[in-house]
Amino acid sequence: MKKTSSLQWLEIICTSLPGTESAVFMVPHAQTGKLKSIARWPDSLTNLAEFAQVVKYTIKKKQRVCFPEAIKSEQGSFDLFSIPVTVQSTLIGILIVKIKHVPEQKQKSVFAFLKQSLRWMRLANPGQKIHDDFFSRVVSLLSCCFEQASYEQGLVSLVSELTQIFNCERVAFAEYHGHYSNVMALSNSASFDAHANLIQAVASAMDEAVEQDNIIVFPEENSKVIQRAHLELSRKFGTGSICSIPLINETKVFGTITLLRSEEHPFDKQTLMLLQQTFALITPYLALKREKQKHLILKIGSALKRQLQNLLGFRFLKFKLAMVLLAVVTTFASLIEGEFRVSANAILEGKIQRVITTPFAGYLLSASVRAGDTVRKGDIMASLNDSEINLQLEKLRGELQKIKREYRQAQSNRDLVNVRVFSEQINKAKAEIKLTEQQLDRINLSAPFDGVVIEGDLTQSLGSPVERGDALFKIAPLEGYRIILKVEEKDISFIDLFQPGILVLPSLSEQIFPLTVEKVTVASKAENGANIFRVEASLNGVNDRLRPGMQGVGKIYIGQERLIWIWTHEFVDWLRLWIWSWLP
Repeated sequence: MKKTSSLQWLEIICTSLPGTESAVFMVPHAQTGKLKSIARWPDSLTNLAEFAQVVKYTIKKKQRVCFPEAIKSEQGSFDLFSIPVTVQSTLIGILIVKIKHVPEQKQKSVFAFLKQSLRWMRLANPGQKIHDDFFSRVVSLLSCCFEQASYEQGLVSLVSELTQIFNCERVAFAEYHGHYSNVMALSNSASFDAHANLIQAVASAMDEAVEQDNIIVFPEENSKVIQRAHLELSRKFGTGSICSIPLINETKVFGTITLLRSEEHPFDKQTLMLLQQTFALITPYLALKREKQKHLILKIGSALKRQLQNLLGFRFLKFKLAMVLLAVVTTFASLIEGEFRVSANAILEGKIQRVITTPFAGYLLSASVRAGDTVRKGDIMASLNDSEINLQLEKLRGELQKIKREYRQAQSNRDLVNVRVFSEQINKAKAEIKLTEQQLDRINLSAPFDGVVIEGDLTQSLGSPVERGDALFKIAPLEGYRIILKVEEKDISFIDLFQPGILVLPSLSEQIFPLTVEKVTVASKAENGANIFRVEASLNGVNDRLRPGMQGVGKIYIGQERLIWIWTHEFVDWLRLWIWSWLP
């Protein structure tokens, strides 16, 4: 192929492949075998050093090569695609294209386009003749079309060239708008009436091909497609052979070309294949040419339409539905108010708690209750061993009798000094006996009121020594409870006296207990990695199934706020504090 044809071929590739920055076509020298460029795009391209590495790798591997993001500059990242051109397993050239970086999943489509473009060129080694010049004629067809100044002139030139190359009587080109084909160019006719019968019949045949998304060849035996419009076109205007081919650009119908031949020259399979290849290559350029020729306002409208189609179309449908749902929820939350409540872990305590302690040192004899048991006033909860106390009492009584005898003897001897001494000793002994008897009376520990034992289990400690003042049991009444709410520091500013709330206990989850805040402590303590404030609340109403020590979740009603604020205020507060901490 001549150098001029190579330039035209390379220009077709670069203008049809989106994102192409530059390209070069290199062939080996006839004598030295070194590669030299015979075509460059654009013409101002002088620096070929950036292609050297991919060329060497292509020669080494003898297969297509892609270097993702091989070149990085201020304009962005670029990929290098290289594909060898072979004839009968002989390397006759290398095509290298520099394209703006594309995702990995789109690299195959780029290689598919480059491979398709190679079918338009059959080169031999330098010095050899090309036996079949059909592809050169096709490139000439494309060049003739591209040389026209306007899109409409290009269409007229295209249909005229197609008529000559494929030996047709007429060729018509139509754009597809609004679900209908509009004939734009007709060979052998500089102008035509869009409402003429021939034009209407051709447009109907084109619509028939587009609606079935298939190439229609008439006549064709055993055809599975409907050919009613083509039959009507042939019957009315005496056309023997008809071929309608839809043109696809970016998965959308761009237009249709209908070729009309005489009955003596039907369309064979080889011709159909060549037509498909020709139109597959030329369609992207036609779409680009039409887009560039549009007025600025139309270009802006087209861009807005594409963006709206991307936004409202079926691509990424799940993501779009999620975004719509998020927008609806955000709008709803910004307009609707809800009850703002502060949640906190809660524990149920009795208003009164009594500790049962050991009245004197001794040994534990028995324990009849444990934590969780209900007791009545006067019920014996535990007993101490009284053997030592009884012995002590007998000893004191014996000493008292001895002192009394000595007292009487001193009286008989009229020893007034000893009488007074023994009198004091008698009083002391009586006091000790009385104290010992009182200890003996308190040997059994009884419940001071009706309640429930919330702490204490001595069943495993019988016989062990106890000291005076040791806490054995903790008892609380069965009515009169208070709730302790553990409010985190981030929420304590919302809490105030007399605020209402509710309490839910896991053991009574079907019932909600109302509460009222009565006290907010100013002191805090660390618990589970958080700063906790103790808030006391009264329980409005008592249930027989309530027991001190029950735990649950309490919610305090603060007031009405917008839902969006309720859901996001914690994150916003944290973000504000984090930003402030980093500010100088």
